[in-house]
Amino acid sequence: DNPYNMRFINDDLAGYLLAVIGNILKSPSAASFTGADPRHRQLFSPDNRVAWGWKDPRNTFTAGIWAAAFADAKLVHVCRNPLDVAASLQQREQEILQRHQAQLAQMRPEQLDGTLRLQQSPRLFHLEEGLKLWEEYTTQALVLEKQFGANAVRVRYEDFLADPVKELGTLADFAGLHAGAELLQAAVAQVNPARRYAFTNDPELVDAYRGFRKRDIMQTLGYDALEEQCTSAA
Repeated sequence: DNPYNMRFINDDLAGYLLAVIGNILKSPSAASFTGADPRHRQLFSPDNRVAWGWKDPRNTFTAGIWAAAFADAKLVHVCRNPLDVAASLQQREQEILQRHQAQLAQMRPEQLDGTLRLQQSPRLFHLEEGLKLWEEYTTQALVLEKQFGANAVRVRYEDFLADPVKELGTLADFAGLHAGAELLQAAVAQVNPARRYAFTNDPELVDAYRGFRKRDIMQTLGYDALEEQCTSAA
């Protein structure tokens, strides 16, 4: 939740990290990423032709290094409106705290040795900080889109929920995966369209949206004109 320093990685540090990545990919510890099946290790070989990928928002700030390790890497930027993101992060942090408080209640004071992480991110208890973090990540993701060029695609979470088969088909084509209609239908069976603009059901979040909607990045992503959704929910 504090990616600021990642903006200042210099060539020396990037080269060091790239060397570390190379060593890990060649070592037995790579199994922690690919699984125990030794055939999966072929995914990391230069002549691999099997499509694979992984999801981690932190890649927003490390993608440049990964792209140097995997020259044909493609970028999928999934963006979501900031109110739902910040509210989700806030809820996640509260759930983590409650879980750890339950653990803490079972421990004696003398057992506290610092290994129990009572909170993961105190910053994200505050909605306004979640909005700031969204802006940090999304601004960097837009930079990555330009850097990756034709090897980058953006999908809005809300568009996916509105027409998941179409959006997933587009992503499959982008990734070089050939999926027929039956497979696409099966893949989206668990999609919950009610999560689309969920924040509009909460008056406090709607108020926060109205104070945030005029930011340039909201206009860039088309999130500045959701007043109709807010009014419909009300």
